[in-house]
Amino acid sequence: MNVQLTPASMARDQSRLPLKGIRVLDFTIGGAGPFATKAMADFGAEVIKIETRTHPDFPRTMGPYAGGIKDPDRSAYFTNRNSSKLSLTVNLKKPGAVDALRRLVPSCDVVMNNFRAGVLDRLGLGYDHLSALRPDLIFVAMPLQGSGGPQATYSGVGHTLNVLSGIYGVTGYEDGTLVGPGTNYPDHSVNPGHALVAVMGALIHRKRTGKGQYIEVSQLESTMNLLGPSIVGYSLTRTNPKPVGNESADIFPYGLFGCAQGEWLAISVRSDEQWQRLCGVAHSESFASDAAFATNAGRLAHKERLKGMLVAWTGRQDAYTLMKALQQNGVPAGVVQNAQDLVERDEQLAARGNLVTVEHPVMGPVVYNGPPSTLSGTPGRIACAPLLGEHTEYVLKEMLGMSDDDVKRLREEGALE
Repeated sequence: MNVQLTPASMARDQSRLPLKGIRVLDFTIGGAGPFATKAMADFGAEVIKIETRTHPDFPRTMGPYAGGIKDPDRSAYFTNRNSSKLSLTVNLKKPGAVDALRRLVPSCDVVMNNFRAGVLDRLGLGYDHLSALRPDLIFVAMPLQGSGGPQATYSGVGHTLNVLSGIYGVTGYEDGTLVGPGTNYPDHSVNPGHALVAVMGALIHRKRTGKGQYIEVSQLESTMNLLGPSIVGYSLTRTNPKPVGNESADIFPYGLFGCAQGEWLAISVRSDEQWQRLCGVAHSESFASDAAFATNAGRLAHKERLKGMLVAWTGRQDAYTLMKALQQNGVPAGVVQNAQDLVERDEQLAARGNLVTVEHPVMGPVVYNGPPSTLSGTPGRIACAPLLGEHTEYVLKEMLGMSDDDVKRLREEGALE
């Protein structure tokens, strides 16, 4: 793996990557936008992340930090979301900085941002301004709730979307206790995924027609898809789905069961055949031969009694051993894992090589998630996330052809940070 992106390493890597030749001007911040551009960078796009030292991308100011030292180049969150990118630091309040970015646009295929609606327009960097410089430009906006409507100017983060989208309405318990999903899923899955699909579609459309376009991904409208059938279900029945915690209102056993050493196992029995298979694993337990539990209707009717018997059984078992026994007999089961388990214990991830270690010039060895998709002919790669402003002079001199004096003048004007 590369320690840092250099012109030589980029040329070497991009020759075997599917997005070779695509240049992205990346104004995104936080989680959702940077994760989308990270995926493009990992598959070979040349992604130029626009940053500022006075107001750095907020993940740079969030821990955990390598060595416990708070530093913008030691943030695990930023590093994970910005692999394989270049970093250009500018002050967008200075005309010289805006002019430099506008000079970059004719060589860029995609411009992405997830600011509030209108922010880039006020800077002279909106779609109308930039598409005049490159008519076939693909411009992606990812505002929180879209660019129109009464709440278009509202700001927020993944946590805001968790509540606005209805996720908290289905992740709590029957007694009304609200429990969040534990992470900002809008930032880490659905929003970047939908943005990427749109960009790939626009690139194909441009290849066919020669025309670019404006893409808008409302993060709220994207996130609502995480509710699954809830919205359609309500529209058909006018019944609001009720939170059921870790269980299911329709089948049992379905949920989390405590095991030895404080571990937990998720078990999902979706048919009577699977129940018989579970009983085969637990053949010596009394519930395995109890006719009252033979059907799903019976298991639901005697749910509390059966739950107690199952918990007593699983509580004596090693979670990983029981998971394997159930899976080998066709019963869906999975250990509730944490980050340490994923890095140090998960044999499947280890066998597939999904977690890769890259040497960082400040933090040392850093473990990254590998590309989530595997392309047989043009696999992606993970290169180190950039240090703050690491590639400023490279972008200005090599891409824009600026002289040393030009760069010096921009620094003196305060256009570079």
